[in-house]
Amino acid sequence: MRMRRHAPDGPGGRVPGPAPGHPDGRRLKAVIADDEPRARQFLARLLSEHDEIELVGEAKSGGETLALVTRLSPDVVFLDIQMPDLSGLEVARHLTGEGAPVVVFVTAFDQHAVEAFEVAALDYLLKPIRRERLSETLRRLAQEIQSGKRAARQEAAVRSVLASPEVQQGLEPLRRLPVRFRREVRLLDLDQVARIVSRDRVVLACAEGREYLVDYTLQELEGRLPAGQFVRAHRAALVNIDAIESYGGEDGVLVLRLKDGSRVEASERRAAEVRRRLR
Repeated sequence: MRMRRHAPDGPGGRVPGPAPGHPDGRRLKAVIADDEPRARQFLARLLSEHDEIELVGEAKSGGETLALVTRLSPDVVFLDIQMPDLSGLEVARHLTGEGAPVVVFVTAFDQHAVEAFEVAALDYLLKPIRRERLSETLRRLAQEIQSGKRAARQEAAVRSVLASPEVQQGLEPLRRLPVRFRREVRLLDLDQVARIVSRDRVVLACAEGREYLVDYTLQELEGRLPAGQFVRAHRAALVNIDAIESYGGEDGVLVLRLKDGSRVEASERRAAEVRRRLR
């Protein structure tokens, strides 16, 4: 991967020249999300050298990042890809809609995975972060925000990167399931989720007597949930194996009875695999 050469940093490491910020003249508000304290400290120190950036918050997990973004409404989030409970890419796909921050990914992924970011035109910084590369990213970021483009392309680009086999290989399975609840994203422990169903073109997670909107397709979830925890009962349902209380045949159909009192019928095509997984 070839990078442009830049002029050396100014005296004391401070970047010389103008410091374009938000169109209304204020500094750009930034949040750093990384589970490694030293990595957060290092990036915070580099950002402090730029007058156009104001660091307003730090997070050490995906769930904490989503909560901070809701509370602080930053202009930009520097997201580490690999974090506990929710990866940076998973966080980014939930930062959508009007007012969503621009995302800059921070990653230690190898060359092949990084190519997926370049194809999708997503901003990223490779660890260890270099001052000149950060300066380039901040200049591009300021231009995007001042032009009003902001994160218009971000959602589709993030989905494209998540679908890349090279990136998928480096991501851990979901430890918690992000769902929409009112105006925020809630993270459900997977053992709370009895089943995930597709209905009327939306995907819903059924947990604790409530249904939550999910921003994944069932096919995506099959590849992202921990192996062995859920089974595909039919085209429109994933069932948590630990949530099944009993099962048996009814009129030639395999029926799963769940601990929450619900019933799920396995399709003829899936029945043999479901029986095998339940033995």
